[in-house]
Amino acid sequence: MSSAVRYERLGPAGGAPTARELLAGVRPGERAPGGRPFVYANVIATLDGRASLGGRTRELGGEADLEMLLELRVLADAVLIGSGTLRAEGYRRLMGSEERRGHRMAAGRAPDPLAVLLSRELALPWDAGLFAAPEQPVLVYTGVEGTAPEVAAQVEVVRLEDFSPAAALADLRGRGVRALLCEGGPRLLGSLTAGGLVDELFLTLAPLLTGEPDAPRVLEGPGLAAPLHARTEWVVRAGDELLLRYAL
Repeated sequence: MSSAVRYERLGPAGGAPTARELLAGVRPGERAPGGRPFVYANVIATLDGRASLGGRTRELGGEADLEMLLELRVLADAVLIGSGTLRAEGYRRLMGSEERRGHRMAAGRAPDPLAVLLSRELALPWDAGLFAAPEQPVLVYTGVEGTAPEVAAQVEVVRLEDFSPAAALADLRGRGVRALLCEGGPRLLGSLTAGGLVDELFLTLAPLLTGEPDAPRVLEGPGLAAPLHARTEWVVRAGDELLLRYAL
């Protein structure tokens, strides 16, 4: 007796919509809960489950992964970045393209999304390119009293009595942030996921096997109380990269 399971074969590369067309129906700002922003995360992993190569994610992704990331930023009111990711990836102004800034403004958003950092001890690489852009607004949540040094970016430091991702997200919602893109890293994403604070996951599957024994996984930290099931929204192919969207 044959199995009732049926498999869907992906078609050949080519003829697919652009990243902007694919993301047109996501509308994260319209789906925000009452007490926090709608949170959608963007991550990349190798075929053997590693989330970095040589300590950096940018060594894994190709042109399609980068294009998807930049278009996900276009939809965001704010972008959440872990302090370790800021050190490793060399962030600069989040919206470097004039065309993308124009598209954001046409949709009623600020030209540059707010960069959000979590740093319990306010220990950040203040010489990073993110802080060198006068147009870039930055909000830093910390657990200690302190201020930012003199940098070109527009930096606000907020001390949280309860230093946690949940408290930061609640404050962001109070500031009018409805759509929050999380760009990691793995510990930050692990903490958000464990707290039930991630709504959608955009995962690029890189066509690589690295075998790096110490490379992080997509989620790091204490782990989840129970497995979290995901619903596949779409799978697209660009060259040898697979880009997947899941609802959590």
